[in-house]
This record gives sequence, structure tokens and C-alpha cells, in this order.
Amino acid sequence: MSAEAFGSMALLFSEAAGRIRVSVSGVPEGTHALSVPVRREGANRPPRNRQGLLRIQEVDLVTARGQQAYEPPEGLDSRHLVWVLSAKQRRSWSTVVSRFGDRAWDVALSLVRCGGVVLRCAVDDDLELAGPLAWRLSHSWALQADKLLQELRGWRDPDEVRKELLALTAPVPELEHEQALLDACPAGSALRVPQGSAVGTEAWSAYEAAVRAAAVWWPVHRDEERLSAKELAGLALSGSKKWTPARQTAFENLVGMSFDLALDEADVDIRVRGPLRWRVGSVAADAAVAKPWIALPAEALRLVGEVEHGGCGVFLVENSETFERVCGIPEITSQWLCIWGKGYVTNKLIALLEWMRPERLAIWGDLDADGIAIIDDLSRRLGRKVHAVGMEVEMWRAGPYREQEPDQYPKARELAARMAAEGPVELRVLAAEIAVTGESCEQEPLHRKVLPRLVGLLEAVPADG
Repeated sequence: MSAEAFGSMALLFSEAAGRIRVSVSGVPEGTHALSVPVRREGANRPPRNRQGLLRIQEVDLVTARGQQAYEPPEGLDSRHLVWVLSAKQRRSWSTVVSRFGDRAWDVALSLVRCGGVVLRCAVDDDLELAGPLAWRLSHSWALQADKLLQELRGWRDPDEVRKELLALTAPVPELEHEQALLDACPAGSALRVPQGSAVGTEAWSAYEAAVRAAAVWWPVHRDEERLSAKELAGLALSGSKKWTPARQTAFENLVGMSFDLALDEADVDIRVRGPLRWRVGSVAADAAVAKPWIALPAEALRLVGEVEHGGCGVFLVENSETFERVCGIPEITSQWLCIWGKGYVTNKLIALLEWMRPERLAIWGDLDADGIAIIDDLSRRLGRKVHAVGMEVEMWRAGPYREQEPDQYPKARELAARMAAEGPVELRVLAAEIAVTGESCEQEPLHRKVLPRLVGLLEAVPADG
């Protein structure tokens, strides 16, 4: 997995959901024009007319380069930056002009290019950029706005802040390295993340939150007790809603454990392992080296982040224990992005797969009516074939079968009969046999039969044109 392979595929989740890049005349250098999505069937979709053709009347200009955590344009002084970051909602273009006058267009473009704002523009009938309408903060800047405003307005004494962190970490031997780095910071210096920190971020707000949370978490964890995500945020961050994606990843880096494993009730939608890097500002999570996997928060996938991915395809695994066993096979995780989505098809998982458009898409599920229905639902919603592996009818015939409640068998037979008639073609024979008895054969008892040949099964999955 090379850096070049990642670099060519980097996109912003925050600006990509339900959008596509469009060709419009007059798009300024250093920016891309994206379609403005419309809401249909509970999801963001590109705007199309009844004939299915794109109907572009407005576009959003976004940065054409990788988004930074916070890298304001040169020449924009702090009072103007405070005004930019103070916007809780969209600012109309007339308001921007009132602030910057003749400089408004140049200032707007500089903020777009650095990843600070998204600029909404009109498009005329000739598909030419017709002029700006409004702007809003990018999700990356919006998530950091409160802390950045504090630093710009000088609300906090850096020495006092570091002194407070040193007092919190002093009784925690696991944070001895961070204590030494903080203690070595020169008196009077600005709040900057110490070089060599394990937190892996350049954003002070994420660093401070991670240190505060770890100082509370470590003594509890050492006593083999558990905290919930909201409980820890309330104790360490002065509020249960203070877990941003950047803070979650910084905390994971500092304690050396997945957020989902370290805390209860984490806002996690899917777990991944394989050739994928997720960057929230300057905080990076690498699914290629994470053990056993990393958890991507559902809100983060929808709102913020730069994702780079490679490999030959995506491999979905239905059950959690099976997913962990798959994550331990390097021949698979080096080539496939392995995903566990909690055993069912969520809207967030669909959105992720629609964005990634993997060349190959494979799935290993339970050998039962529900397992086949999951694959059918996934393929229908994605509008593409999803290749089943390890789900041969011979394996179902051999069992063993899961014990079910008596009323579950008729439902399973009914669903299997429907899948035999209209489900995935390659699974219809299996569905027809399940429709006779309604029996269910789960993944876990089949590990010894499937795992040794799983590499070969995946190598046989064809690329979809």
C-alpha cells in the first residue's frame, strides 16, 4: 500500500456526501465545483431532472487540495478571522461584502483554498459561474471554531493551562511521557502541542481534551472498571457532548486503544481494518496498522474528514467475532478494506460504500434467510452486485444449525422462499433449500472450514466494470 495509491484517491467526506464534481466554466484555480445535493428518500442525492440528467443551478466551491486542520490564509488578520469563525450559520454574500468590500471575492477564494469555507455560487444556463450567493464554515473549521476563537481572543493564559494539565497528569504514571513534554515547554510560549507527543495531532484543542480525558480514564481502567463515553466527557471535558471526531482519535492515540474498546456507549457505526487512512484536521487514524481494528464514528463520516483508501476492494463481514478473526489475516487486510457494520445494512454504511465505489465488493454472512436478505438489500441499495464468499449450499447442508424459537422457522421459510425467487442469483439455490426447513447456520461454527481458504475465495472475486 503506497502513499501514491492513497494520494490519488483522497477526498473530503465533509463535502462529498450526495455530491459529485461538475464541470462549470470559470471555476477559480485551486478549487473544485461540487453539485448541491437534494434530499430524496432520506439521503442526499445529486440534482437531476425527470430524465435523469444533472440539473445544475448552483454549485459549492471547495478546496482542491487536502484539507488542513487550521491553516488560515496569509494577510487575513486576527479580527477578520474571529469574524469568520464566529458564524454559526451560513452568511449571505451581501454580509460578506459589507465586511470586506472590494476584497470580498479574493478573501472568499483564499478561505476556500485553505479549506476554511464552502462558497455557494449560482450557475447560469450556459453552465458558467454566475456569482457568489453565500458561504459557510467547512466542517473541519466549524468543529474547532470555539477553541480557535478562545486562542484568537486570548482568553487563556498558556502557562496556567499547562500548569493545570501537569497537575492532572502527575498522579498518572502512564502519562509520564506527556508530563515531561509539557514541563519542558518554555514559560510564556503559546499553546502548541509538544513535539514528540503520542497524541498525534497539531491541534491544541484535541491534544488538551485527550490529555484531560486520559488522566481520568487511566486510574479507572487500571482498576478494571469501565466508563461510558458520556461519563468520561462529563468528568474530564465539562460536558457529555464534547467528544468531537478529532478528540476521539487523539484519545485513542494517547491510550493506545480503540475508542469503542476503551469506553462504553461510544458513538460508533462501523469498524474497519485495512488500507485506509482517516484524517480529521491533523489527527490521523490508520486502519492498516490499527490492531485489531479502528472504529469510525457515524457522525464523523457524515461531517468531517479526509479519507484515503487503496487496496483491491471492500470485504464486509456480518458477525463481530468473525470480523476479528478476519482482521488477524494479514494477506487479507493488506489488500482488502474489511468492514463490520454491526450485522446489518445501515444508511451510514451505504453512504460509505457509495462514496468509495470499490472495484470489488465481497461479503461473508450467515447461511440463513436473513444473511441472504442482507446481501439482497445491500446490492439493491447500491445498484451493483455484492459477491458472497464462504456461503456455499454444501456448507449449509452440513450444518450445524442454530437453535431457534418455534415461531422463527415459518418466518425464515417465508423470507427464504422470497429470496429463492427474487434474491441474489448466485444464492437462490441456497435460499431454496433454506425455504424447506428454515434452518440457520451461523458463521462462527464454520470458521475452520472457511478461514483457511478465505484468501483464495477473495482472490476469485471479480472486479465489477
